[in-house]
Order: sequence, then structure tokens, then C-alpha cells
Amino acid sequence: MEWLFSADARAAVMLIVVTTIAARVHTFSIFYMGEDPYVSRFFAYLSRFAFFMQILVSANHFLILFIGWEGVGIMSFLLINF
Repeated sequence: MEWLFSADARAAVMLIVVTTIAARVHTFSIFYMGEDPYVSRFFAYLSRFAFFMQILVSANHFLILFIGWEGVGIMSFLLINF
């Protein structure tokens, strides 16, 4: 199986959108979560969520799409339970 990722205009636009929103959420969270004792765990979950979202929008194979989809789901569950 080849690990294929899209490199077309639609994938580029979606990667820009996902990265921009993730950067804004990270920036907001720095101020919002500043006093939390487990802030490093929160940012680990948030960064992994952004990573799996980037995999999801750039996947060009159904297995990679599934990995991105499941990763986003797991990280969403962990962030909600945080």
C-alpha cells in the first residue's frame, strides 16, 4: 500500500484553513488554560487533533482517510473529557 496524500488546490486550501484555525485555537488556549495544572496534556491532545485533521483533509487513500477520521474522533473524545 502506498501512503498517498493529495497535492492539489483543494487540499492546499483545506490545509491552510485547518492550520489557521488550529493556530488561533492554540493561541486562545494559551490564555484560557494558563492556570490549569495539566496544560501540557491539553496541548498534546490539541496538537494531535490538528495533526489528524491535516491527515484527514490531505488523504488520497481510504485507509489514510480512515486513520485521520479515527484520530480526529479519539482526540475529540479526549478533549471533551478533559
